Parts: sequence; C-alpha cells; structure tokens
Amino acid sequence: MDQGELEKARSIEPFVLGLTGLSGAGKTFFVDALKFRLGNAVTVVGFDDYYKPLEMQHVDAFGEANYDLPSALFSDRFHEDLMSLIAYKPVMIKKYQFENYDAPDRTEIVSPAPILLVEGLFVMDYVAVDSLLDYRIFIDCDLELCFQRRKDRDVRERGIPLQRSLHQWEYHVMPSFNNHILPHKNRCDLVIENNGPADENVNAIIEHIRSHAHPSVLAAIGGVIS
Repeated sequence: MDQGELEKARSIEPFVLGLTGLSGAGKTFFVDALKFRLGNAVTVVGFDDYYKPLEMQHVDAFGEANYDLPSALFSDRFHEDLMSLIAYKPVMIKKYQFENYDAPDRTEIVSPAPILLVEGLFVMDYVAVDSLLDYRIFIDCDLELCFQRRKDRDVRERGIPLQRSLHQWEYHVMPSFNNHILPHKNRCDLVIENNGPADENVNAIIEHIRSHAHPSVLAAIGGVIS
C-alpha cells in the first residue's frame, strides 16, 4: 500500500486474525507465508515477544523454568499493544531472543495495517485478546511430526541439550497444549491440517480472509488479495 492507501485504511477497523497451534505445528511458516503474500497490508504481532524474564518464570519440580504456561507472558502488555494497533497507533515491541539472556535488547517499531495477524500459543486462551479476534485459525499437525520438528529446532537451532528438550516436551509442552490450546480447536473458524505440502493451505487462508474480512478492509488494501 502507498501512503494514500494507508491513510484510507486508518478510517476502518482492522481485520484481526488469530493463529494458534501446538509447538512445531508450523505457525511460523504460515506467518511468514502470509507476510510474503500480503506485504504491508498485514502487521504481525507474536505473543512470543512478550515473555517475562527468567527470574519471573515458574520453575517445575525438576528445577526447569516452564515457558509453556499462560503466566509466562506479559499478557496485559500484549493486549494493550493490540488495542493500540487496532486504533492505528504504532507500538514499540522488545523482541524475544529465545533464552539468550546475554544478548542486547532489540526493539522494533510495529506499524498498524488493515489486517492484524495475532500469533501465539495462548492467543485464544487469554480472554481479553480472544475477544479482539475477528477470525480464528488452528494449525493442526500430527503429534509425532510436531515432536520431531520441535526437537530438531531445539537441538540444531537453539543449542538446547536433547534431554532438556525431551523433558520440556513431556512436562511442559504437551500438558500446556492439552489444557490451554487444544480446547479452542473446535471453535476456530478454520482448522489447517499441516502434515504435508503447505501451499494450498496458505491459499485457503488467503481465500478465507477475502471471504470474511469487511468489504472496507478489502477496499483499503486494493488488489493485494485477489
């Protein structure tokens, strides 16, 4: 969108799209694909950027911090930033750097857009955020495939020891999924089965946005969605 189109967009309320699913289900892939397809017609806000520091995290019986709890995040701050973006006000977000506590802080100014994509494990479990969503998408995936993706990401990309990754999956990830994520699947507007090639699933999400977003949103973004 050019500046004139953005000014026009400010006169309408954004279409707020919520996306959730199990760790390893492929949420990041779909976020990246939608950003590529929609360009600056979409703004993405990830709940991961609102994690509390290590000293504020719940520690399990084995002495491991549990990041897979709704209480692990600054949910009120997340809600406040979403409200600002819905009101077409930019926000400054401190980017989460997965357990890299020695890394310098990195902040990012996030600008509003006609489509607001809200992504994270607990976006539908936190009532105040869920109430802002116009459309809900659940990324479903075979549990074994999610486990393998998560394990590979932990060990290869994040340098997490294998035993710690296995511990987190059994004692943190799956209990949280069953208690706080899976219960919302049946009330989602769209369930994506992400067990294979994903291009058609991306097309399906685009089509659902086109079908469900308010005409004023579609008019504001012009030919981005065709």
